[in-house]
Amino acid sequence: SPRRKLEPHQSEILQQSVPPSHAVTENSIEQSHDHLIDNILTDTHGRHHNYLRISLSERCNLRCQYCMPPEGIQLSPSSNLLTDQEITRLVDVFVKNGVDKVRLTGGEPLLRPNLASLIRQISSSLRTADRNLSGSGLVGITTNGISLSRQIDALVDAGLTGVNISLDTLRSDRFLEITRRNGLEKVMRAIHDTIRAFREKYGDVRLGPNGTGGSRVKINCVVMKDFNDDELVDFVDLVNNTFCGDVDMRFIEWMPFNDNGWNMTKFLSYEDMMDQIDSKVPLERIEDGPNDTTKWWTVQNQASVRKSRIGFITSMSEHFCSSCNRLRITADGKIKVCLFGSNEKEVSLRDIMRNRSSNNSRSDEEELSEVIYAAVQRKSFALGGHGNAEAIAKAADNRPMTTIGG
Repeated sequence: SPRRKLEPHQSEILQQSVPPSHAVTENSIEQSHDHLIDNILTDTHGRHHNYLRISLSERCNLRCQYCMPPEGIQLSPSSNLLTDQEITRLVDVFVKNGVDKVRLTGGEPLLRPNLASLIRQISSSLRTADRNLSGSGLVGITTNGISLSRQIDALVDAGLTGVNISLDTLRSDRFLEITRRNGLEKVMRAIHDTIRAFREKYGDVRLGPNGTGGSRVKINCVVMKDFNDDELVDFVDLVNNTFCGDVDMRFIEWMPFNDNGWNMTKFLSYEDMMDQIDSKVPLERIEDGPNDTTKWWTVQNQASVRKSRIGFITSMSEHFCSSCNRLRITADGKIKVCLFGSNEKEVSLRDIMRNRSSNNSRSDEEELSEVIYAAVQRKSFALGGHGNAEAIAKAADNRPMTTIGG
């Protein structure tokens, strides 16, 4: 069939969104017509992206030191953010092209109005695609947990299948220091309430035969040297004993983003974390899942049948970019193909949906699919094209974490 020309607004959006060295040309967009639909989310390194992370809000009710400055950041006007209808439209396009897992992030996603309704629509889109829905986290959420208790039942009823709760300390004074807010008791209560809600819905919070698989509830802890690294063993004890194996624990290497003050003096590597934990609580390696960002361990010789998994997200010291299957959509509607990619490589899907000309006979699904394909083709192999953590920090060409969505 003859090649179609780009709409003027589409070409303009693409060229303004990437630097000349990464320019998305009309020819590269048109080439997507020659590819099967299954390949639209496959990049030049052979990685197929079936996992979509969508930021629902740039706002957050905490001010975590590793995420943003104490005064907060400049937020986009609400009119610039994706509407529920636009989000579900994008989900439909991505699901048709192979996405089978969606995670909602922020900012703080629980600040989004009508969140349960949005989750219900996303869950319906995944079910309509007739994919296997037995896995964990097909419609997940990452939250600080502050307001989770009052929403969790409605969210699980709407189709939520997994919750990651960010928690960096078990000490109230340190929680205030890290987040610049109070709220540790609310987060701990939210973990209990989430376990209960999933158990009531599914019979067990853990997956697999007799609960031997991973948990639907995970605690994420960003670790910094001489700040909260003295609590690593406390967290291991929390998930295994206090939560009796119902919760998985993940320790995350501190990553550089704009305005988060990243530096090597506070960076603690996976190897150093392991040394601190293993000297007190011996761990044994267990199998990771496909495309897993986490290196999973469990406590050796643990008497309990239900063992929490202890994981490490090693983005900086041992990156896992070769098997990356993630794409991100920011709250203001831009596709971000790499967490560490520069702002200039982002492409606005929102503008394509909103700026369609009245005489354009093509469907927005066709336009969006082509632009998504072109953006995915420009995904760097590792770390957004930067060599290492220090290079990412030096470039300072990314967004603050709260406006990316993690």
